[in-house]
Amino acid sequence: MNYVLITGGAGYIGSHICKIFFDAGFVPVTFDNLSKGNKWSVKWGPLELGDLSDEVRLKCLFEKYSFIGVIHLAALSNVEQSCANPNLYYKNNVLGSFNLLQKMIEFKVKNIVFSSTAAVYGNPVYLPIDEKHSTQPVNPYGDTKLTTEKLIYNYSKAYELNFISLRYFNVSGSDFLNKIGEAHNPETHVIPLALASIKENNVFKIYGDDYNTKDGTCIRDFIHVKDLGDAHLLSFKKLLSSGVNKFINVGCGKGFSIYEIIESVKEVTNMQLLTSVVKRRAGDPDVLISNIDKAKKLLGWKPKYSDINLIISDSWKWYKSYSS
Repeated sequence: MNYVLITGGAGYIGSHICKIFFDAGFVPVTFDNLSKGNKWSVKWGPLELGDLSDEVRLKCLFEKYSFIGVIHLAALSNVEQSCANPNLYYKNNVLGSFNLLQKMIEFKVKNIVFSSTAAVYGNPVYLPIDEKHSTQPVNPYGDTKLTTEKLIYNYSKAYELNFISLRYFNVSGSDFLNKIGEAHNPETHVIPLALASIKENNVFKIYGDDYNTKDGTCIRDFIHVKDLGDAHLLSFKKLLSSGVNKFINVGCGKGFSIYEIIESVKEVTNMQLLTSVVKRRAGDPDVLISNIDKAKKLLGWKPKYSDINLIISDSWKWYKSYSS
């Protein structure tokens, strides 16, 4: 059996990746503590409950399955929380990754796709951001991802691991036909928060309008979660076929401000959205836009679903069905 370990497979992104890998003939094995994930989203392959901090549980997991590789998604990812409690983030994200790598080495599992982030770049020196851009995170969350990237890179040299580290930009959208989508608790992502505000007739908070941008709100690059899942599958197949060690951006290559997102949300839903500007959050860069040329060239990947209106439309369909 082609068992692939998906850490954090019960989460928003993980559930979509499990479906894509299952459809491609792999058996995704979800390893999740369900602190952020949802048991109902594990529909493709077995669910193994556990935490990366538990070395004994990890060993049992690797003894039970002969993994051909790992998709490592499990991590805490709230920027504001990481600024308030960095100890939690370094312990969970870095130490958990260290424990996972130790078991990979022990059981001779050579392939890993790592879920990284555009937050490793920090405030951009130039745009769009390519993989040669300097890595200077401005928040602990981004630093834990960069630290893990360095850990994986150094281990790849010493222990002959093959890796691709995918640096995500903003992920949204859903696979509403298969009843999986964003269901974070608490929710912190801009599109589902805006949709929730519309459906519940609440005020949508805009965190700062004093950024150095065209309309004062921060600008982000949004990628559809199905495009992101395809990037993981192509990355994994690349590792199996040729064994590379690469850092690769995955985004759509365009940026949208919060006000532009709000206008798109109103257009897609044909509803009005009440807004209020509040204090900006610590650790948020002004603009993040990806250069995705490397992903296109190395993986033969390009975004197919990452039109912003399609992302919001899919999210709206999911949100209405999930919250009803």
